[in-house]
Amino acid sequence: MDQFEELFTLCTDDEERGAFLNRLLTARDESSALRVVLTVRADFFGRCADHRELAAALGDATLLVGPMGTHQLRAAIVRPAAARGLIIERDLTARIIEEVEGEPGALPLMAHALMETWRHRRGRTLTTQVYEAAGGLHGAIARTAEDTYHRLTPTQATLARRILLRLIASGDGTQGTHRPTTYSEFETIGPDTVLQHLAAARRASWTTTLSTSPMRP
Repeated sequence: MDQFEELFTLCTDDEERGAFLNRLLTARDESSALRVVLTVRADFFGRCADHRELAAALGDATLLVGPMGTHQLRAAIVRPAAARGLIIERDLTARIIEEVEGEPGALPLMAHALMETWRHRRGRTLTTQVYEAAGGLHGAIARTAEDTYHRLTPTQATLARRILLRLIASGDGTQGTHRPTTYSEFETIGPDTVLQHLAAARRASWTTTLSTSPMRP
């Protein structure tokens, strides 16, 4: 169960949350064929202690995942590319590692920046020059967003803002989290042309490219 923190950010009914957890915890029964793995953000881990039985279940079954070290980052950058027969400049690898180390939440930024570098490469080599042109670690996603935004009309841009704001659950003393939203909820906003634009941009940056990208798992 990925993004388990959504149990606390999206569910505001304590009884409903408790009922869900009670059912979930039946997986501890030795006769159960169900096995559950939870992933939860560190800043929400303390909330798991609010439920006594959940806290007990996690007591001896917790794996704390820390940030990647230098060798792990290098492998995450180089090995997927090598598996596709591509080359990453040594200077580019060193630069990305320097930018990512110690930077919270940098791995998705790194993945997107490398993907944009791959998309705009010439030949088999991913270069620092193309990486910089794509926006680098902090600019690649912003550039993709800006390119998509500027293809919208002013009216569409306003609708896009309303759509994107609905996809975020504001944190109470924590960073915001993803908010799953059904398509029917957007029907009240207006024409689905904007939604199609946003979905197409996401597919272009992730789904389609990942089918042959060096960052594919």
